[in-house]
Amino acid sequence: FPWAKFRRKKGGVKAHVLYDIEAQVPAFYTVTTASKHASTAMCSIHYEPNAYYIFDRAYDSFKELYRIHLTGSFFV
Repeated sequence: FPWAKFRRKKGGVKAHVLYDIEAQVPAFYTVTTASKHASTAMCSIHYEPNAYYIFDRAYDSFKELYRIHLTGSFFV
């Protein structure tokens, strides 16, 4: 992908997926370049009350984690 520049001779993409366990389908997904930080995708997600969200440590935006807390959801 020419739009997925990462380094001079490398390219890469990241897929950010929110999977709905009950419906067994992706509820949200986006694809970004590898150079974009993972936490930037968090602002696009619509959080539901009483839901659990599991992130790896790259998603370390405390502002967005606080927004999850305000909706009555939980994060790990």
